[in-house]
Amino acid sequence: MNLVKKIGFLWAYSLPTVIVGSVLVGGPGWTWAPVGFTFVLIPILDALAGRDRSNLDKDQYETALSDRFFDVLVYSYPYIHYALLLWGSYVLVTLPMTIGQQLGLMVSIGLHAGAIINVAHELGHRSSRVAQFHAKMALLSVSYMHFLIEHNRGHHVHVATPLDPATSRRGQSVYGFWWQSVVGGYRSAWRIEEKLLAKAGQPVWGIWNEMIWFTALPILLCVVLTTAFSFLTGTVVWVVAVFFAVQSVVGFLLLETINYIEHYGIVRRELSPGKYERVNPLHSWNASDRISNFILFQLQRHSDHHAYASRPYQVLRHFDESPQLPSGYPTMIVLALLPPFWFAIMNPRLDRWKTRAYRPEEIAAVVRQFA
Repeated sequence: MNLVKKIGFLWAYSLPTVIVGSVLVGGPGWTWAPVGFTFVLIPILDALAGRDRSNLDKDQYETALSDRFFDVLVYSYPYIHYALLLWGSYVLVTLPMTIGQQLGLMVSIGLHAGAIINVAHELGHRSSRVAQFHAKMALLSVSYMHFLIEHNRGHHVHVATPLDPATSRRGQSVYGFWWQSVVGGYRSAWRIEEKLLAKAGQPVWGIWNEMIWFTALPILLCVVLTTAFSFLTGTVVWVVAVFFAVQSVVGFLLLETINYIEHYGIVRRELSPGKYERVNPLHSWNASDRISNFILFQLQRHSDHHAYASRPYQVLRHFDESPQLPSGYPTMIVLALLPPFWFAIMNPRLDRWKTRAYRPEEIAAVVRQFA
């Protein structure tokens, strides 16, 4: 990997920098600036920087795998978000702000909450205890700890089938999908955990049930934050509790919107009742926009991730054979929030995907490319 591309991943720090810098430099009136940065400036920069379709050769691949620089980036991210929670709480209880300015700060930090779920997603696929701890720590900060169970043991098994709540259907709006994925994913995580406990001979309502901990710990964190700042100010500061809730909701709805985009309308072939073809690189939408891929740790190279879930972000590959989105995720998120425009652009692309995805010779050729 060349140095320019390696350093490009420092773009991941741009959002927290803009969140803090906009308030420190511009004052409370600039709390909405990170929203404009994310959904206006980043798409413009994507258009100017172009797309990166390059892949690493064998030597570059091995070098990137062993380079600790890439680990430092993702392991630092949970600590940055906890710092934002403390800083945001401090700003909310000390600076005179209008309700609109307060909401702007909450939503802006919520954008980073979405990014922190992406980092938890990366770390959650790693087997080390350090990675798993940091994944849980990150998800705790956004009240979405069950994602670790559902995503790894549910979504990756059932993706692109009716069994997966995180796979959006053709003609389904993102607003309907939110309910399906948020509620369905939480229920699925409970079912998965119950099966694991039953297999281990453990009771459902006991200390070994991770879902009990994953549900209670975010509430406890919210109480601790609110109590701590109430003690410091000498009065109950409910704004801190509201802040924690809002940034969490914005974070996980942003994550679910990305789920909606990544898997919209894609369905694996059903080979026999309840049995589907193996996941292959044709089963996720991709984008190669350069800047948004830096910011999102190459999450947009999603087909390679689903084909090889343990592959670290810095070595994920682009292939033209995978279904391609017209733009990067920041643009596609805005488009998804406007269903008529989303359907007008994505449904024809979905129809073209179907002409390729169910042909055995096409599947075999694509799988060989990704091997």
